[in-house]
Amino acid sequence: MMPKPKLKQFLKENKKKSKHAPQRPTTADEYLAGKWYEKAKEAGVDFEEAGEKWRGGDAVKSARFFVRAIDCYNEGLGKFPTSFDLAYNKARVQYELSQHPRLLAQLPGNLWELLQTALESSRYALTLNQTDADVLFNTAQILTSLAEGLHRQHSVGNEDSDQAARAYLEEALDLFQRCFELQTSQYGEFQAQLAASANPGSEASTGPEVQSSEDQQAQGAANDQEERWVTVTSPVSKETLRETVLAQLETLTSLCDVCKDDKLMYIIEQYAEPIITERLAVLVDGTDRELEAAIARAAYTCAVADAKFRLGYPGTDIRTYVANVQAAWQPLDLNDHVEGLGKRADALGTCSISVRLSREGDTVEAGTLRWTILSQALQDLTAASKFPDDVNMGQINLLRGDMELMRSRLGLPPLNLDVAVKNQRVLVKNAEKYYRGAKGLTASEGPPTDDNIEATVKEALAKALSGDSALLVQVRGEFPTAEGILAEAFEEGLFTPDQIDQDDTMDLGGGVSI
Repeated sequence: MMPKPKLKQFLKENKKKSKHAPQRPTTADEYLAGKWYEKAKEAGVDFEEAGEKWRGGDAVKSARFFVRAIDCYNEGLGKFPTSFDLAYNKARVQYELSQHPRLLAQLPGNLWELLQTALESSRYALTLNQTDADVLFNTAQILTSLAEGLHRQHSVGNEDSDQAARAYLEEALDLFQRCFELQTSQYGEFQAQLAASANPGSEASTGPEVQSSEDQQAQGAANDQEERWVTVTSPVSKETLRETVLAQLETLTSLCDVCKDDKLMYIIEQYAEPIITERLAVLVDGTDRELEAAIARAAYTCAVADAKFRLGYPGTDIRTYVANVQAAWQPLDLNDHVEGLGKRADALGTCSISVRLSREGDTVEAGTLRWTILSQALQDLTAASKFPDDVNMGQINLLRGDMELMRSRLGLPPLNLDVAVKNQRVLVKNAEKYYRGAKGLTASEGPPTDDNIEATVKEALAKALSGDSALLVQVRGEFPTAEGILAEAFEEGLFTPDQIDQDDTMDLGGGVSI
């Protein structure tokens, strides 16, 4: 399985906040938006807004404000442990920090630990309110991020990590479904109220008056004299439903990656069928999100094709499998869509790995097909690299390096593919260049991020494949995770043990060492 570029992450950022701030906090609401203790000028939400202000520039200052927000919410929860708003905001900020590598680098611990902390906080918020769509959605998102993290921590095909990832993803699907059902109900109620407001004489108009977010804020301001605290919420819209449905589909796509049996495959397809055939079409029709939905469908289609190929479904030989993956993307114009280019390249890379690991993987036909699809993936990644401001550029360069090493290996026995043999040195040098670029793009002011370490280790690997193992020896001693990165690279087919001259032993798993 290819390491998936983090090209998109939906996140419910609705802050649970109140409208007024007394001088000293004495209630849960006051901890949310008030001045707390003598040294603090602003409380949780205000610290968050300061963190957001500095996020694009000063990562150290931004992280410091976000941590202050968390401290504020923690302080409030110490006095008001049943405050859902405090618990929700704390969990949301913790997850937000995990999604920004530059901020994460300023914090103690690693991504995995922060995600686990965010999950614990989000589950606590769920115990306080099981019917808040935002906390259901965000908890599900944390679970999907943890499932992805398992693949970064463990080598491809690790049974224990696959089982844990499956459990996270299945729990996420359950929460997304509950979220969608709740949102659908709220959307229906809101539409009924709108219809009633438009027809004052109708029987339905006797229901509660519909207020926009702006109306609610104005109402809150009008009640200053009563010191009434209100939580400002937005009505559920089609866009809200669309985000949830797309998140469901992306979770199903990830679940295909760890699918090991026909029963789970059946469940996945049954779950996805109404999303693919009904919900998405209705929710994107007439909007500017049709391409985004088409990309999500194509990624899911490829994931299903890959799972069925690995499971040996009838009619899933290598030719059919490759053709199905290519056909899933054929109608889409992705030239100006960096997310789509990355996802198509990822699907093609995954296809190459699965073909290599199949019974036909050592045939000339398999090698030729793999060269073709890897070259197509590189074209997509090259096109994606034309968007230098994209936050995923480091991961895009990592994938470019991976694809080049996969192509270079096609020139080794038993395939000895002519085009790969002739270009062996160039392909390895290209990979080294891309990894070096990824290392620069993922550098941070604090400790190195996971992506930065991966780029550093793989640059050293590429140098070793060119005959210079000195840097590889160095990084293996410097980074505890280097062995796992190299083991994963081996399992993905980036190199073979006899390509590297090492004085000591490197355990690559499965009884393989160099």
